[in-house]
Amino acid sequence: MLDRKKRLGDLLVELGYINDEQVKQALDNQKETKKRLGQVVIDLGFVTENDILKVLSDQLGVPVINLNEYDISADVIKLIPVQIAKKHTLIPLFKDSNRLTIAMADPLDVFAIDQIQYKTNLKVDIVISSKAEIEGAQKQYYSSSADVKNLVDGFQEKIEEVSMQNREEKMEKINEDSPVVKFVNLILKEGINEKASDIHIEPDEKGVRIRYRVDGVLQSITEIPPKIQSALISRIKIMAGMDIAEKRLPQDGRINIKLSSNREIDVRVNTLPTVWGEKIVMRLLDKSSVMLGLEKLSFLPNHLKMYENALAQPNGIVLLTGPTGSGKTSTLYAGLESIKSPKVNITTVENPVEYRLPLINQVQTHAEIGMTFAAALRSILRQDPDIIMIGEIRDAETAEIAIESALTGHLVLSTLHTNDASGAVTRLMEMGIESYLLTPTLLLVVAQRLARRICDKCKVVQKPDQEILDDLGINGDFTFYMGEGCVSCNKTGYKGRVGIHEMLVLDDDIKRIILAKESSTVIKDAAIKNGMQSLRENAIEKAKLGWTTLEEVIRITKGE
Repeated sequence: MLDRKKRLGDLLVELGYINDEQVKQALDNQKETKKRLGQVVIDLGFVTENDILKVLSDQLGVPVINLNEYDISADVIKLIPVQIAKKHTLIPLFKDSNRLTIAMADPLDVFAIDQIQYKTNLKVDIVISSKAEIEGAQKQYYSSSADVKNLVDGFQEKIEEVSMQNREEKMEKINEDSPVVKFVNLILKEGINEKASDIHIEPDEKGVRIRYRVDGVLQSITEIPPKIQSALISRIKIMAGMDIAEKRLPQDGRINIKLSSNREIDVRVNTLPTVWGEKIVMRLLDKSSVMLGLEKLSFLPNHLKMYENALAQPNGIVLLTGPTGSGKTSTLYAGLESIKSPKVNITTVENPVEYRLPLINQVQTHAEIGMTFAAALRSILRQDPDIIMIGEIRDAETAEIAIESALTGHLVLSTLHTNDASGAVTRLMEMGIESYLLTPTLLLVVAQRLARRICDKCKVVQKPDQEILDDLGINGDFTFYMGEGCVSCNKTGYKGRVGIHEMLVLDDDIKRIILAKESSTVIKDAAIKNGMQSLRENAIEKAKLGWTTLEEVIRITKGE
């Protein structure tokens, strides 16, 4: 058995997993990212996490365990504070007499072991588990419910000291250690940790309900008493730069959160007056998550090639369609990332500018002062652009300028709110765009949805009900999968999302149908006959690949 204090890099070189040059590269990367060396070599693609676990297990004589098989008692969890557990990526498993067994992602972290032995006055035994499993177990066992209850209790005491007539005035003076501030910070922190896209704060007759939208599905987190409602709403409005005295009209605001890991979270806040008070929805935009490569957008190989071909054209229009939250903007940004260059002038007009991108000129609209999409586009066209991204085509004037831009030698990328790809064509014609202008300019229409991705940690073969197979029209011998639910995915069986796509290319047949001003149904039928894959067909194929479940296919393609 090797000395615990031996560095992981030395172990990996010794066993032939990496060479000295790769160690040097990993150490340089570690200085910038501040991550553990094991995570750095995994991120760089030099080794897999299973390689790391195997090396540590074999060389240190420490077993690798599956945390899903353990049920950890509350008394054991209390032995190690959550701050220490998260800092060192570990979790206590069980206590036997004067010995405490803990699962660690890095059993070479001697400082953490010494710290725990000192704090608990127990001998520590080590087992190894993956980072994802430990973080999942931390979410499950270090539940924020106790923290929420304590903060709510303290919050209540504070509010009882504040008289009704000057509550807002005193709310502005509450310091950073007050329960209301801690409670709002906890809501935001947990939302970020859970990778929520939205946080809903919803008042009703009995209290205030807090829900997170994770992987496209709302999950109830907690409820708080009605008397806390006013102070909670006021605190969020102060953070977002809103008028706390205005409760009759909807308001928009913004909060910027900087995390220690050099990540920035942009929080868009909207209030809506309801019969029980103001409802707040906070959209969490992780600026690092949008910087995806095209290969990470879940396109099938032939669809990826179609998207890349459209982006390579010198002029024309590429449209993304789908409902709010379907990933349209991320797909457009990934496209811009792939084609941006110091030799190309790319300008965007957005409302709002969700993410700041280098080498791209981004323009924010302000309709209240006349800076609409159309007004911004007219100015942009005098700025010698090569590529223009329009956040959304909302009206006839914007659509006309987009078409004119494509006809005069520009590549235009934009979004529309339609249910499918063919619907985008008829929607533009309804806006007043003539069919003879669409056929030479429209390069590609991509309809997109997001399905929940099966958790890799608890993925198993599923035998679907025949009724589901019949409903989806699936015949043949295929293998489908599901997630059993584990600590890594918070027992849901899903972790992350996968894009579902429908790609409409205007071939000669489609152009003839458009020129004849046929309906979207006729356009879609002709496109499918010529080889287009519908959203449902694409979703089924991704279920066959083991990326998502048939239940998700049905959920996101209802009515297809």
